[in-house]
Amino acid sequence: MKHHRSAIILASSSLIFQIGDNNRLNYNLFCYAFTSITPRKPLDSSKERSRQFSPLLPNSFERGEGHCFEYVASSSTNDKPTKPLQNQKRPEKQKQLSPPKIQLNSRQKSISRGRDPIISLNMNLDYLAKSNQKNAAFRAEELLLRIEALHEDGYYEKSPDVCSYNCVINAFCLDSSEYGYDGSGMRGELAMSTVRGYNSKVNEGTLEEDATYDKVLSGGTTYNAERLIRRMIQKGLMPNEITYNTLLRCISKDMDLIERGNFQMKNRNVKNKIKTKNKPSSSVSTRTAQTYQEILIHKAETILSKMEDLKIANTITYNTMISILSKRQQPTSRSKNNRQDKNIENNNHNQVEEPVRQAEACFHRMLSLYTTTSDERIQPDTCSFNSLIGAYAKIGASVPGAKDRAIRAEELLRQMEDLYRENPEGNEKVKPDVISYSSVVSAYAKASRWGEEECALKAFEILKRMEELYEGGEDNVKPNKRTYTAVINAFARTGQPESAEMILSNMKRSYDLSGDMSLKPDTICFTSIIDAYAKKGGEEAAERAEDLLHEMENLYNMGDKDVKPNTRTYSAVITALGKSGLPRAAEKAEQILDEMVYISSYGSKDLAPNTILYNAVIDAYARSPSIGKCNRAELLLERMIEESDNGNTAIRPDTITFNTVINAAARSSIGDHDDRKEAYLIGLNAFKSLHRSDYCQPSSITYILFLRVLENLMESEETRDYMAGRVFELCQKHNLVNEAVLSQLKKTCSHDVFRSLVSSKSTD
Repeated sequence: MKHHRSAIILASSSLIFQIGDNNRLNYNLFCYAFTSITPRKPLDSSKERSRQFSPLLPNSFERGEGHCFEYVASSSTNDKPTKPLQNQKRPEKQKQLSPPKIQLNSRQKSISRGRDPIISLNMNLDYLAKSNQKNAAFRAEELLLRIEALHEDGYYEKSPDVCSYNCVINAFCLDSSEYGYDGSGMRGELAMSTVRGYNSKVNEGTLEEDATYDKVLSGGTTYNAERLIRRMIQKGLMPNEITYNTLLRCISKDMDLIERGNFQMKNRNVKNKIKTKNKPSSSVSTRTAQTYQEILIHKAETILSKMEDLKIANTITYNTMISILSKRQQPTSRSKNNRQDKNIENNNHNQVEEPVRQAEACFHRMLSLYTTTSDERIQPDTCSFNSLIGAYAKIGASVPGAKDRAIRAEELLRQMEDLYRENPEGNEKVKPDVISYSSVVSAYAKASRWGEEECALKAFEILKRMEELYEGGEDNVKPNKRTYTAVINAFARTGQPESAEMILSNMKRSYDLSGDMSLKPDTICFTSIIDAYAKKGGEEAAERAEDLLHEMENLYNMGDKDVKPNTRTYSAVITALGKSGLPRAAEKAEQILDEMVYISSYGSKDLAPNTILYNAVIDAYARSPSIGKCNRAELLLERMIEESDNGNTAIRPDTITFNTVINAAARSSIGDHDDRKEAYLIGLNAFKSLHRSDYCQPSSITYILFLRVLENLMESEETRDYMAGRVFELCQKHNLVNEAVLSQLKKTCSHDVFRSLVSSKSTD
């Protein structure tokens, strides 16, 4: 190999070009170029070098102290030995070569071989953006900054272009790291030092500067994308449709992070992690998340308006906007305390559906523009329809109006089919696919939760249509596991476990014939059917639930890991046993519980029983006809308290636990005087323990059940009236009196005492 000397930048950039030409674009090789360089003498000591390289490199490679060092590439194992530099022949009159001249010659030579520096840079940036490497976005930005510095120093004739910036912005959009305002998703202070060098100078730009946004969302994907756009505008580069569309995708990503509760935010210099799952609608964190989402949506709407003014908005723009609007977080529709309040219910119902209405308005805005202009760049496509259908299907089943949403989703599907058939050869841009049909099936499955058998049948009809289309040659509508599971859930929710099991049998048959993993039944499919049998109740339902559990266990023992029973599976079987009325069903349920404890103690921690499982076993005893059932229920409660006090918080008793023990006592009216007295004391002890508990509170059900204990077990009318009055006063103190409590109070105490208690409540 012929040895040559060149500047460090030429050595590294030459390596980039070679990598780019061979389509082996690995940023690690670029970093290796710097670590394989040996420093020599300064080329130009008179020129001030104020720009600083990233401290990711060793200090010996920094361009500091007013010098630009000359470097010689170290030879690899395949190179010929390098002669000592002092023995090399030098021209008698050596002239200093200026960096621009060296760069120009190298660049001309590179271009003559088809290696344009900026094209090579963009290829490297694009590869890095799609590499799934950790912190790939900041690596791409560092590379961009280096090339810009080289251009300003005269090494490159061209500077990074719009495509270069688009690649780096896309890197932030695709980067799986979740960035916090303090750089928690970055490589710490080292990776940020290069960025901070110029970020502090970016104070102006064509994009509107939102101070509130910068304060609370700085560090997020959107923030980094806008920071790069402001810089490219300062460099004289105008963003194009790809730039703005990628920015919209960044906003969509941040919306997802907020929705999942994983977005790091800065508010008054305090880092808060938003956690929205399982939180009541009135929680501060949920309201904060909604506020931040509103900021992002405002940004997105501003970008859309700007793109429409510039006439560069396209189908991707509107599709992303529809997705952003549909992700807006709204309060849950109802809580247990306002089921009777129709005004609150309707108001929350409208709030939850508002994001979907806005998404549909954006869709019609797109459709109207396309109809008016016939511009194919903004023609709605399959993704447009799927985003809107998915938005309707995404709303929770507990929100009223699920049937209407499912009907609207199906109307959009029919509209897709009509648009597809308008063209004799088929308009492929709006051809419905498996996502289109499966989303509608999911919407009807959720609507079936309200006991709508018609919705379950609708879901089944759409599944049959998908199967017919697939058999007719339409491969893109082949039903998958998600489709079949949705139909299974639809039948399960409407109390039709037999129909749900029929769908499961079809899945198993199709999988056995084709071996298609997308049709392979899993734990969710089996558990949904077992849960349906548990809700149905009866001896036959319990037997079928046990049979399905045994089938799952056998398949798992044979190596099928996809059907491993989980805690929900066992809980459903225990519930089915409890509702069966079979002799010794409660004992069999407790045996399953003990087996789970044994298995989990040998490593299967995912099968460790939890509070729900214990509650199901206690409920099985409460429903049992055996005389000593409340004793077994109390023993299980004591076991839970003891283990939770010793650190096993997974089985800490909750309000349902205590209520179920009280219910077991209330149902123990069979037996002699001593049995009834013991049952009463067990119920009373559970009632008192709940009121003394530090981690759970009584509910209205608590008072109803204990009043029932008094009704069934307290023989003395005078004592019963006295105790009923005390219980009612306690219920009033906790503000839990409702119609159900008053109804049970009337059954428990004498007529005069009841009137006295109710009148005193009215007076208060």
